[in-house]
Amino acid sequence: MNITVKYFAYFKETTGLSEEIIKLESGSSLNELLDIIAKKYNFKKEKNMIISINHDYAKTDAKLKEGDEVAIMLPASGG
Repeated sequence: MNITVKYFAYFKETTGLSEEIIKLESGSSLNELLDIIAKKYNFKKEKNMIISINHDYAKTDAKLKEGDEVAIMLPASGG
């Protein structure tokens, strides 16, 4: 299945991409997708990562389906 991954801030800088399509086995979880991305771009999965699936916040055990859009970002900091 094809999953569109959108990267923001740190992740956009690290990957050099604003988005990409990643192919996964049917029934894969968000955590499995994150493992693939972390290995591909050599970064640690952060506990404070904000992740959404189709514009809704998601937990890493969420199952993905064909055509889902996953966004990955870190919380905004202010000052």
